[in-house]
Amino acid sequence: MSKFFFSLCIFLCLSHSACAWNAEGHMAVAQIAYNHLNPVAKAKCDALIAITLTNSSAGTSNFVTASVWADDFKTPLGTGIWHYLDLPFSLDGTSTSGVSVASFDVVRAINLCVTNLQNPLLVQSNQAVYLRYLLHFVGDIQQPLHCSTAVSSSSPGGDAGGNGFSLSGGVWSNLHSLWDSGGGSLFDSLPRPLSVAGQNTLNAKVAVIEADSPYNYTTNLGTIPNPMTWAQEGLGLAQTICYVGITRNGTPGGAYLTTATNTTEQLIAKGGHRLADLLNTLYPSTPIVLNLAKVTGGKLAFSWSTTTGGVYQVQWKQNLTDPAWNILTNLTATGSSLSFTDQVAQAQRFYRVAQ
Repeated sequence: MSKFFFSLCIFLCLSHSACAWNAEGHMAVAQIAYNHLNPVAKAKCDALIAITLTNSSAGTSNFVTASVWADDFKTPLGTGIWHYLDLPFSLDGTSTSGVSVASFDVVRAINLCVTNLQNPLLVQSNQAVYLRYLLHFVGDIQQPLHCSTAVSSSSPGGDAGGNGFSLSGGVWSNLHSLWDSGGGSLFDSLPRPLSVAGQNTLNAKVAVIEADSPYNYTTNLGTIPNPMTWAQEGLGLAQTICYVGITRNGTPGGAYLTTATNTTEQLIAKGGHRLADLLNTLYPSTPIVLNLAKVTGGKLAFSWSTTTGGVYQVQWKQNLTDPAWNILTNLTATGSSLSFTDQVAQAQRFYRVAQ
């Protein structure tokens, strides 16, 4: 797989501007994720980010600033099309058949990163590269215009994620750049490496975002997500929000910019939470050891080892071949073990615990 990665870098070319969220936005996604990593995941990521790469800089030397690395080096590495996926939709009924299929995209890039980070035989320097890409791409795919291309009679091949949807007024040249800036709420001006003042500015933005969109444990912990689901979500937002209330060559109004800012903050929170869940799944804090289950009085009881403060999710299936696990409850450990009791209502049921 690593041979595939390095050969692919040689011939992929930048087909349109791909810089989802300005640097501040990517660092906000990473900071939110870092705030919610378990100790093992945090230590593992810190160690990988500390590895010196052929393409590296002092400005991307920690987890948060490394989230911008993929943009810094996409031109020399030729990985521009790794940052987006042009899922087409029509603005005026024009057929979407004119949109070409790319040889690679952000969904495949995320899957490639996850596959390689799961490979214990891959050398550490290559794992360090894939982690840096993952930090960035999970942010990229949250930006709706990195998951869509609008087709119309004037753009039968698509508008390249809003890059071909021109705006007037002098602030933004096109729709893509407007959304990269979060409607004017995100900037590229934070210095890298982050100064104390820069980190304080980022922390303040993250605090506001997380206050509005708190981190929770309702996701199916322990499961690697399908990033195509995220891309399809972005496509839906492009159709229902990004291209609504704005016209080609027009000037965005205040209401539109407010919607763009609010939507961006929600998506940055979602990206940070999804990145944290993914890394916590890849690098769980401690192995969970289940103790022997027993049925007494029609109730099944079992316990497992825990880390104090860890959150554990009990899940079940009726058959192991069922496509998804069902969530029963989330429990927070106050000591070295937790126990769970469930009323037995079926002849067969399988349980698992995910941290």
